[in-house]
Amino acid sequence: MGTLIGILLVFFVFVCAFLVFLVLIQSNKGGSSMGGLMGGGASQTPWGASSADIMTKITRGFALGFLGLTLGLSFLFAKKEEKPPVIPELEAIPMETPKAPANNPGVTPTPEAKPVAPAPAPTPEKKP
Repeated sequence: MGTLIGILLVFFVFVCAFLVFLVLIQSNKGGSSMGGLMGGGASQTPWGASSADIMTKITRGFALGFLGLTLGLSFLFAKKEEKPPVIPELEAIPMETPKAPANNPGVTPTPEAKPVAPAPAPTPEKKP
C-alpha cells in the first residue's frame, strides 16, 4: 500500500507541474500571455490554426487526471491505518541503595551535607 501511494504521489507531482506548464503556454483570448512570449502565435504552431483546440483538450485531460489523482490519494490516505505507537508499560522497580558495611576499612562513608547560610545581600556604596 505504501509503494502504491509513493508511485501515485510522484505521478501526481508530474501531472501538477505539466498542468501548470500547459496553462502558462496557452494564449488567452486577448492574445497577451506567455504563449506569445515563447515565440508563437496561433498560426505558427506545429498543429496549425487549430492548436488552441488541441491544447484545450490536453489541458482538460490533465485537469481531469489531476482531480482523479487528488480524490484517489485522499481516499488512500484516509484508508491508511494509523497504528498508535506501542509503548510497553514498565513497572517501577524499587531500587535499594547499597549500604557499606561498618567494619570495611576500604570504604569511607560520605559525610552528610550541612546546610549553608545564604550570603548577605550587597549594600550599595554611596558616592560623595
